[in-house]
Amino acid sequence: MHRLHILTHLPFLILMEGYAAVNEPTKAIKTFRAMEKLGLAADSSSFYELLRSLCKYRNVEEAEELLLSNRGVFPLKVEGFNIILDGWCSAMADLVEAKRCWREMAAFCISPDGATYALMIGCFSRAGNLFDSMRLYDEMKKKGWPPGISVYNALIYALAGEGLAATAKKLMKKMEELGLEVSVETYNSLILPLCEARKVDEAREMMEEMIQRGITPTAETYKAFLRAEDMAGTMALLQRMSSGAADGSVFLLLLEKFLRWEQAENALRIWAEMGKRGVEKEGGHYLALVRGLVACGWKPKAMEFYREMKVRGFTADPKLERLFTEVEERGRRGRRRAERGKFD
Repeated sequence: MHRLHILTHLPFLILMEGYAAVNEPTKAIKTFRAMEKLGLAADSSSFYELLRSLCKYRNVEEAEELLLSNRGVFPLKVEGFNIILDGWCSAMADLVEAKRCWREMAAFCISPDGATYALMIGCFSRAGNLFDSMRLYDEMKKKGWPPGISVYNALIYALAGEGLAATAKKLMKKMEELGLEVSVETYNSLILPLCEARKVDEAREMMEEMIQRGITPTAETYKAFLRAEDMAGTMALLQRMSSGAADGSVFLLLLEKFLRWEQAENALRIWAEMGKRGVEKEGGHYLALVRGLVACGWKPKAMEFYREMKVRGFTADPKLERLFTEVEERGRRGRRRAERGKFD
């Protein structure tokens, strides 16, 4: 029966998400309402899918208004509020609105569950609010909701962000004692704030420990180090990056970093390395390289890559267009003067 429900509702769910993805929340909502007109039950499951789609693509305000305005048809429950709260916490990263949503739940006499606590703790953690993260952690345990992996990861991040890495490591051990899996996300929760605080040696120790345990670093791990490493550290990190983790975002950061250091030759080596590793070169990579080469005084080389960028169909940049047009015009004037000089 559940499978039949999915099959009959699936086209409408796909349409709703499609409209939400292109910032057409009104059309997504109209698609939901059209289900009943066509004889399909617009039940709570479909309603929650609509809310998830709206929140996923940052139409959280519309989703919350829809939840509250339809409470006569779909009674307010913690599941619906959790979808909205996830939108404010994850898609929008708006702690003020998340706190307001939490109070709204209380106003409607909706008690938070474990998922609600996990969302709020994560939101407080990302905002660097250790006090409220720990307060809700204690509260959820008192109310009988066992903290899961996401909660411990959030607390580790908040502790490390406040310079309490030793306490964060103890919490990792507690996770394992409770039978919870320590994953790359857990290690990243410790490594990222350590790198932000320029405690690179300590962060390296954690990455070594992670690798020894058979946990592979991700792009987020490498990007954290790249933002903190000096030239030598960056070069060493590049050598040990696994192909899977060194994605386009990692190479974009590498290009920007070397060009900021006016290391045009190394930036071009990074460009070649992208090809060797099969990393797709996108418009952002071309723009970073071209702008950086111009700043380094490598205009002829920059023009080569800019032409290649346009041939590949990426959008032209107005400022670069004007710059290279001027360069080409100066070149033509210089050639004309040289030609005239031959006959003088």
